[in-house]
Amino acid sequence: MNYRKATIYSRTDATTAKTESIDLDLTDIISRLQVRFEGINSTHVPTAHPAKQISKMEIVDGSDVLFSMNGMETEAMDFYDTDKSRSYEIDYRDNMFTELVMNMNFGRRLFDPLLAFDCGRFKNPQLKITHDKALGGSLPDAAYLTVTADVFDEKMPSPMGFLLNKEFNSYTPVASSYKTVDMPDDYLLRKILIKALYSTNTWTDNIDEVRLDENNLKRIPLDSEGFLLLSSILNRHPLYDEIVVFYTLIGSKTVYVTPCEYPAVSVNQSSSTVAYVAGERGGGSQVITDTEATLARMLVKGRIPHGCLPIEFGDQQDLNDWYDITKIKDLNLRLHHASGIGGTVEIVTQQLRKY
Repeated sequence: MNYRKATIYSRTDATTAKTESIDLDLTDIISRLQVRFEGINSTHVPTAHPAKQISKMEIVDGSDVLFSMNGMETEAMDFYDTDKSRSYEIDYRDNMFTELVMNMNFGRRLFDPLLAFDCGRFKNPQLKITHDKALGGSLPDAAYLTVTADVFDEKMPSPMGFLLNKEFNSYTPVASSYKTVDMPDDYLLRKILIKALYSTNTWTDNIDEVRLDENNLKRIPLDSEGFLLLSSILNRHPLYDEIVVFYTLIGSKTVYVTPCEYPAVSVNQSSSTVAYVAGERGGGSQVITDTEATLARMLVKGRIPHGCLPIEFGDQQDLNDWYDITKIKDLNLRLHHASGIGGTVEIVTQQLRKY
């Protein structure tokens, strides 16, 4: 068999919040790691999106960081790499699992022979997962963690490197002001994710100008209003869609979803009552109002998962077409924050790390 799925970390109790360190000592070459986190809800009332339960996932080799993103960033990056939405439901009901399966991709596609993670290239690679069940779902009172790997088996490729995904910068924005971020210049740059997630806000409520400049404004490869940038990028990717299961309340309930821009919602219920969806413009939540408590299944479609907008460089399948920032002495990303900004902003880079 050319490929197989290997268990890295068997299903283990993760009720206590902690950082789990897992040795990556496989002799097989890894195309993708899958981290599964299951929280068991104790109420019917959602408190936050399940992806918030994973605050950081890292692969380190001593002081060398080979992967570093949180759960939301990992889900968003996976979507923009594969154009595939979540393959399972989000369930906010009491005593049900809030499933969370996050794909850590090392290639342009699953089983990419050119880009994959070879543990043998490093001294002591470790996967570190920081989790806390209380940060998402409906007040989970228990949780479990599992890690598997999609590896090459009888087929033995010779990858020349892997995709290095890393949260590069995080800061608290100031309304109606500019923020300049000094970008890395060590490896080819395939993609930047700009995450600006704040309750009820759209991405353009938070950021309304984006500029990239080289060598002290000698060259400006990107200078755009937020809305025009969003419009030019999002037509390259399909809508993000998901199914969310919950119980309505007599009154209103906030339900947390993944799409954060242009959300469209359809609710099916187990009774004859009709829920009213107070359609939020963005921010990863929808307010559902009903006249009785009843089971509901909601289909959500929209854009910008978890408030992450990608800036993609060149043909995403052609390694030679990516942004060669190694020839640039100084690369700056400048963002202008709108008046309604809140929360934090995270900058995530995806680069080609060669062996």
